[in-house]
Amino acid sequence: MTIVNDLQNDFNEALKYGVQLRFKYYNQTVIGDYDDDTKIIQSGTDYWCSGLVQPIKSNQYSSEGLLVEQGKVLIDDKKIYVNGNVQTSGLGQIKIGVGSPVANEYQIVNDGQVTNWDINGSSVYKKMYVRYLTNGSFIGE
Repeated sequence: MTIVNDLQNDFNEALKYGVQLRFKYYNQTVIGDYDDDTKIIQSGTDYWCSGLVQPIKSNQYSSEGLLVEQGKVLIDDKKIYVNGNVQTSGLGQIKIGVGSPVANEYQIVNDGQVTNWDINGSSVYKKMYVRYLTNGSFIGE
């Protein structure tokens, strides 16, 4: 086995103690003559996986503390760790439901706050900063 396989296996072992996550992928389409008149439509089927949900550390000496200071991440946001093969970019908006059944809905923070940790081009895991959707849906959904 290689070090990449060892790390992926170790991370998958940790995911066994995580929570169920539901990923809903959306496409945004313009429905009128103006670009601000849009509708968000679910694309494809839901994707379920296990993930680790953690609070934000606002310690001034951490990288997350710096993101909080810059206003890119809020104290109430969460960070979620998922397997590296989960699709998190290149699409429209993504809604992440936590739990099974889903208890809370989140969206990835606007600045594309997703970090892909890879070794030699092989993805091990991804860390995402997510924000709670207060009404459980996107505008235009």
